[in-house]
Amino acid sequence: MRSFSLSAGEILTPYKKIKNGVITIENGIITEVREHRERGNKKISSDFSESIIVPGFIDVHIHGIAGVDVMDAMVESMDKMRKSLVNHGVTAFCPTLDAAPLDHIKKALKTINASKRSNARALGAHLEGPFLSPEKPGAMISENLRTPSIDEFDELWNASKKSIKLTTIAPEVPGAIELIKHASSLGVTVSLGHSNATYEEALGGIKAGASHATHLFNAMRECHHREPGILGAVLEDPKVSVELIMDLVHVHPSITRLVCKLKPKDKVIIVTDAIRATDMPDGVYKNRYELHVKNGEVRLPDGTLAGSTLTLDKALRNLVFKLGIPLKDAVTMMTVNPAKDIRVDDEIGSIEVGKRADLVILDKNLNVTKTIVGGEIVFENLKPNRSR
Repeated sequence: MRSFSLSAGEILTPYKKIKNGVITIENGIITEVREHRERGNKKISSDFSESIIVPGFIDVHIHGIAGVDVMDAMVESMDKMRKSLVNHGVTAFCPTLDAAPLDHIKKALKTINASKRSNARALGAHLEGPFLSPEKPGAMISENLRTPSIDEFDELWNASKKSIKLTTIAPEVPGAIELIKHASSLGVTVSLGHSNATYEEALGGIKAGASHATHLFNAMRECHHREPGILGAVLEDPKVSVELIMDLVHVHPSITRLVCKLKPKDKVIIVTDAIRATDMPDGVYKNRYELHVKNGEVRLPDGTLAGSTLTLDKALRNLVFKLGIPLKDAVTMMTVNPAKDIRVDDEIGSIEVGKRADLVILDKNLNVTKTIVGGEIVFENLKPNRSR
């Protein structure tokens, strides 16, 4: 049995803050979380007295990074994503697929299951397309959007080996309500997004089983005081989780702070919506789309935002240092909250006895110095960036 202990100046579980805490790990599972002064004679394997230990970050909406994309439908691309994400403290993620011909989506789903299990773990797919509104395609190729169909969803479900965790559906499109009910019955978290739904149409989707909203404010009908639309419905309902892309481009800082005040603290989820240009230089990237990246912003030739180059460690620093969100709340939004949302919180998302030892060690400026997956160090930055 492999057993070791880590101590840190601060541990955020993130339910509570433990000063001078200790985490004991046996065979990749957390077996003890305590204050250092308790059982002080117990041997500590590694001391991070100047650091903060938090749960591993979980990104439930990410398309690509480091030049690769889930829709490459290649095992090599998925393996590179896993390896690249741990550099930013991400220990688990939902590879996100967009609208494409059905056969290509199936191929990409099969690739996710075929890739290696090392580094960041793929929890299951986020099927962002193709059952979206042609009125709010965002950066999706409109020709690839499809009318919601239970039969077609089941084809994708089977191709994924029943591992789809999250699916985005526009509730106003014909057939959507039936599909929301069906996907929910399979245990899939259904998200409302890429939608021009009215308030009443969105309420219909929530009543049918939707409990999540994809990249809030983006690719959605705007909120009007006489027709609050989908935004009014998801912001008002305390049971609905909402995604925020925390790059300070997709959503204004003021709106982010308002959402954090309005929604219950366990219903805000930080995502990146990152694409292949993440961790890459500015320039033009081409595959199925032509993506123009300038100053880290990603747009189509017509100026439409097309995902981001955000990473979750940067999102954390944005929340804390630029928006003034308490660190405990910020960490919660990218660990426990997404874990609960896709029903994997019995295994990951918090630092508790019995949970998998997926951990991130941060310096005082919230830079990632080490990432641990299943008790194994998979990333180590010996010379972290000391700036914010």
